[in-house]
Amino acid sequence: MLGEEAYLAEGNWEGNVGYRWLHSDRHFIGGQEQPQRQANGSDVVNDSHFIDLTASYAVTRRFALNLTVPFVYSTRSSLYEHDGTNRHTMTASGLADVRITSTVWLLDPATHHDGNFALGVGIKFPTGDSAASDIAYRPTGPTLRYVDQSIQPGDGGWGVTLDAQGFQKIVKNTYAYLQASYLINPQEKNTPTGYSIPDTYLLRAGLSYTVWPSKGLSLSLGGRLEGVPVTDWFGGSEGSRRPGYAVSIEPGITWVYRKFAINVTAPVAIERNREKSVSDLRNGTHGDAAFADYIITSSISYRF
Repeated sequence: MLGEEAYLAEGNWEGNVGYRWLHSDRHFIGGQEQPQRQANGSDVVNDSHFIDLTASYAVTRRFALNLTVPFVYSTRSSLYEHDGTNRHTMTASGLADVRITSTVWLLDPATHHDGNFALGVGIKFPTGDSAASDIAYRPTGPTLRYVDQSIQPGDGGWGVTLDAQGFQKIVKNTYAYLQASYLINPQEKNTPTGYSIPDTYLLRAGLSYTVWPSKGLSLSLGGRLEGVPVTDWFGGSEGSRRPGYAVSIEPGITWVYRKFAINVTAPVAIERNREKSVSDLRNGTHGDAAFADYIITSSISYRF
């Protein structure tokens, strides 16, 4: 929500249910797609569903605290994790990594309805299972093994989240918006699995236009950049990771009615790049990663 609706009144709560879905099966090495993976049937297919339950409390109109409890259900279909010939599916689900964050508006909300900027900081708790296992059908028979890092419910590390968001009215019914976040994961590796515990980042920016002011209906269009860096800000960067990023065009629609708000976006990838990891750089290799063509994100919120 933008404009005056961006602010939560002092002493009020906002409950939010967010849902995200992605289907990834397009393999890339660097920025070059590997279409032969789908052609020969060796592609890896991930389907992931995320539900985030968030409660926000406005200590003042300027300062709020937020608790996010996420859940995930993911499946991963592949050949190479099994016998290399037959396709099988592994699954992981449950509670992911809980976050507690704070948000503070830099300018007084009472006098800045047309534009403001907020900063936030928080803690990510390693509540999600970071050593989830399922059956792999190996040539020697069914074997219990860790599921791939991409579908582990948790990453196994404590983290610090840094957030920024802002909006500015351009002309009547039109706002520019910005959102940025960075997750700092100082711990290097998950001990049981050997997977890296990487940093992650997200940047969104664009324009929102209220097409039907009396009904609270707005359309938005922006750009989105998200990914996993090759090296972390703090701590080591060893362990198994697939660094890379996706750049997307993100259309969206928002409907605000009294205390309710519904938002849906569908970022469509225009560039995907699987960068070289630390081990790739050391060994002279370049691994691949599968990306989604698009993602569906949605949320429903209510203020009380």
